[in-house]
Amino acid sequence: MEKKLLFAVDDDPNQRRILSVLLETRGYEVMGLGGGEKCLEILDENPVAVFLDLMMPGIGGMETLKAIKKFREDLPVIMVTSVNEAETAVQALKLGAFDYIVKPFDEARLMATLENALQQKALRNQVRHLQGELQELHGLHGFIGRSPAMQKVFEKINKVKDNKASILIQGESGTGKELVARAIHYNGRFAKGCFVDINCGAIPENLQESELFGHKKGAFTGAEESRTGKLELADGGTLFLDEVGEMSPSLQTKLLRFLQEKTFQRVGENNNITVNTRVIAATNKDLNKEVAKGTFREDLYYRLAVYPIVVPPLRDRKEDIPLLCAHFLKKHEGEFSQKVKSIHPDAMKLLFSYPWPGNVRQLENTIYRAMINAETDCIGRDSLLEAGGNPEDGSGANEKKADSGDKIDRIGFDSECVPEKIIPFQEIEKRTLANAIKVTNGNIPQAAQQLGLSRSTLYRLVKKYGLR
Repeated sequence: MEKKLLFAVDDDPNQRRILSVLLETRGYEVMGLGGGEKCLEILDENPVAVFLDLMMPGIGGMETLKAIKKFREDLPVIMVTSVNEAETAVQALKLGAFDYIVKPFDEARLMATLENALQQKALRNQVRHLQGELQELHGLHGFIGRSPAMQKVFEKINKVKDNKASILIQGESGTGKELVARAIHYNGRFAKGCFVDINCGAIPENLQESELFGHKKGAFTGAEESRTGKLELADGGTLFLDEVGEMSPSLQTKLLRFLQEKTFQRVGENNNITVNTRVIAATNKDLNKEVAKGTFREDLYYRLAVYPIVVPPLRDRKEDIPLLCAHFLKKHEGEFSQKVKSIHPDAMKLLFSYPWPGNVRQLENTIYRAMINAETDCIGRDSLLEAGGNPEDGSGANEKKADSGDKIDRIGFDSECVPEKIIPFQEIEKRTLANAIKVTNGNIPQAAQQLGLSRSTLYRLVKKYGLR
């Protein structure tokens, strides 16, 4: 294991020696340097931290600290000095020093300070890495689509990302409305705040108000402690109201009041709370029709739809299917022992022939199932047909009547390529289970988790199919 490099910068050779012995016995590599000039010259050696004396000839400690922070802002610098002055310590900390230790130093304190400095540096690097992953995940370059329809969506995202206007994202289920909302948040000026989402259709009507605005302890039966609402959690960031068309009439009224006045009250309280929260709503319903039916407030609709964005269905941007497929193959490749790299042209034709009522989500599920079925590194027509499912599994298989009689219109099938042989569902199930066990090296709990099954269910199926 490579040792971590530390700089010990001090014009006193005895102090350098003491520091070196102390740190080297703790497993570090120490480079003793007699002054600030030498420290700055070899800064590209990438030390993990610097111990820096304050009083040195030539470039002093303060000047050296300034120069280090100019080139390596993230590098922890610990001042070790005989000058015990509060004003000097405060100045060093303002310039970016991690800590200020007075000679003769306490060994335990010095080591604790070093460990804290390295831990803080590691946490900052982790945060930076996670921020980069978020940007990669939610940035516009992470969107898949070169079609004109998607380019219009990208243009709208760029125009509104820094604006506080309320946004209404409309589109069918599976088109990626939440991805659009996250892209707006993470690419705009609200990215420093939280992205907080609420699925209005998944919360019981009697709890919707508490979920959004929060409540005071004892405000209603079961309110055993005070709770902060999602609107307040999103202060400085974005509140995403998914399936906003399912919001109860009473909550619609209170949300409208917030959008108008920019203040709200927790349930059971009379104090007004003000937050700087941008609201993005999404729905797969036609809210104009809901307004006409009287199930959605017209004034709330106009408040939410200050800037509307419509996400196109996949059938209107089929030229994006090859790009999406390549993305899904890459996304899921680590889950399979056999690497699936491509899709055969004949299989791709089937993908283009299907109307995709479940949109991008359905396409991803189909490619995933086809990867399970694939026996080579290329998804063929047969693997894709097996991934089609049946009319009961909701995967896109539907029966329709045509002039020439009943025809099957399911994923991967068109009117000219109905398979002659039906693949038994139990055979597909057995192959899926066998693949999961192989990928997880026989780890049943892990396989069950990835398949979305309980352990007992998976054990029962393994026994049923004789897979162990």
